[in-house]
Amino acid sequence: MDEFKEAKAQADAPNRARRIALRRLGKFASVTPPAITLLLAAASKSKAAVISGITSSKLLKTAQGSVDETGVLTAVAALPVDRWRYKAETGLSQQVHIGPYAEDFKASFGVGDGVTINTTDALGVCLAAIKALAARVETLEADLREKSGEEK
Repeated sequence: MDEFKEAKAQADAPNRARRIALRRLGKFASVTPPAITLLLAAASKSKAAVISGITSSKLLKTAQGSVDETGVLTAVAALPVDRWRYKAETGLSQQVHIGPYAEDFKASFGVGDGVTINTTDALGVCLAAIKALAARVETLEADLREKSGEEK
């Protein structure tokens, strides 16, 4: 009964519910609209709520092939990145965001559903692009050393 009253109070007062959920579940470096939705749901079903990192163990995965890091970097360079906000009717935060659209992300990288961008996929794209940039920097530095007569 207490859980029902608490859930009803939270539904009637979204800002209060958000503060209660955040307090219960701990500190967060960044809270985005999907996380707020999760936190509000967790507040009404707190025994079932578990907030953790991204599950990423090799033991839980089946490899699907390597990644063309240079190709990912090229796709990142071409990916439209805009300033946007959620439409009011979504009920999500009206603050301005910067980022890609899920449709473009799926078209560029071949992952996702075209509606959401999975955090694991976004991290993977960023890491692949960073690795391609690191390789490019290493090559440029080697070329400069060679031209200037230095050795590594």
